Amino acid sequence: MQKIPTAADLRSRALAFWRRSVTNKLLVICAGIFLAQSLGLFFSHTFALNEVRIRSGFWLNFVTYAFLHGNFWHLLFNAIALYFVGNAIERYETGGTTLAVFLGGNIVGGIAWYALTQALAADSLNATLVGASAGIAALFGYFSIDNRGSEIRAMLFYVVPVKMRAWLLFVILAAISVFFLFFSEIPSMRGAASGGVTIGHSAHIGGLIFGAAYALVAEFLRERFSRGNVRYF
Repeated sequence: MQKIPTAADLRSRALAFWRRSVTNKLLVICAGIFLAQSLGLFFSHTFALNEVRIRSGFWLNFVTYAFLHGNFWHLLFNAIALYFVGNAIERYETGGTTLAVFLGGNIVGGIAWYALTQALAADSLNATLVGASAGIAALFGYFSIDNRGSEIRAMLFYVVPVKMRAWLLFVILAAISVFFLFFSEIPSMRGAASGGVTIGHSAHIGGLIFGAAYALVAEFLRERFSRGNVRYF
């Protein structure tokens, strides 16, 4: 019979989780910020990405919006995806790479969303973006292109076995994002669809492209300047 963990055991496990990877640190930070949001201790409207904040000079919001989430389910699904893809990358790369791709993907994804909103939204002043999914998309883009010749084996929803080349993951994610960009996000921006929360597929596309580009540039620099199997990224 397994004993009930003590407070010291739980504290030790929490510290081990925090120290294990940069990905886990990002998860804890996002969860902590969401808890503060839920308790009304965090001014989420100040750090979200929208036209009002950017026109007021809050350029750092292209980073901070990624650590905010609209509701518990938004956080949960992003956290699950981040946990798996981030830790998969950190099995063979440094935590610095994960952090750079995550932050860069969120910035590029935020810029892509903001540009599209400015160009097409019927009411751009009321459009707001929150969530880490652009950075997560960047991590998927990086992983799938950096390992494009490798085979991925996984259990989809822990039930359906999946086996495919890593580059195909990038194609599938890009195709899904482009489809919903044209048939969901853009119509909603233009007011052709009913109101409500819309997923920022444009941000996902920006993140995917950034992650893939990062992988290709890092690969080129390794081949050009490194000796042996040394990695600088």
